[in-house]
Amino acid sequence: MYSNGNATTTSAARLAKLAPGQSLSPDAVLRALARVAPESSESPNSSCAVLYLAPEDLGRWPESRDPELRAWRRFLAPAIEGPGGDALLKSDTGLAVFRNGERGLAIVPPFPIGETVASEEWDEGPLSQLLTTDYTVGVVLLRLGRYLVAVFRGEEPLVTKTDTRYVKGKHHAGGTSQLRFKRIREGQMRKLFDEACGVVSDRFRPHERQMDYILLGGERLTLSGFLKVCPYLQRRQDLILDRRLNIRDPKHDTLETVAGLLRQSRVWAIVP
Repeated sequence: MYSNGNATTTSAARLAKLAPGQSLSPDAVLRALARVAPESSESPNSSCAVLYLAPEDLGRWPESRDPELRAWRRFLAPAIEGPGGDALLKSDTGLAVFRNGERGLAIVPPFPIGETVASEEWDEGPLSQLLTTDYTVGVVLLRLGRYLVAVFRGEEPLVTKTDTRYVKGKHHAGGTSQLRFKRIREGQMRKLFDEACGVVSDRFRPHERQMDYILLGGERLTLSGFLKVCPYLQRRQDLILDRRLNIRDPKHDTLETVAGLLRQSRVWAIVP
């Protein structure tokens, strides 16, 4: 049976409830897609289309003169120009867009799309495979005073290590006291970074050949400083994805949460 007007209206209303750039689990992504998908691919009035953009092609998309890609840009304009829409064009994992008439869903997947494909047939296969593949992923969560290092295959942790090291908080006094405090704090930070980097190397090396990606989490300035002094991660820079895992307290109790975050996608609904 084809969708009737009431069903279409209900699906559009449910899509409209999605916040721009909302993070969803694989199951939730597929449920959202079901609200856009036609009930029959044989419908004579079907105007479905799917676009998969690999990361390297997404980067060239804004300047592309290809008429088909420019048409997709026009379709996505409400999402791109809306809250958080710049992330649609800056993703290092590519972009998947599903269209059914005037409704659609744009998805930034958790891991890179391998091939750019445009089709006038509804095809969730490549996205579904990407969301359900058991990738081997190295994880480094770092905050001043605590770190977590783990390797996951799918959602199963293969190895984990958490530890703490004291780092002084901020100091508001001035003069010599402040300078001395700054030197002590920088020394403590460097010891934390060196220790965490050693753990990363020890835990990641046995899985190097199988490791597909590396994901980081924590405060950006802290991570930036850590990457500058960790030779192991500098050598594996090609595996590090841009997105950051939003974990406030990297400790062993958060492993289940981390496992769920690994496969989350960001979605934007296009609703007329």
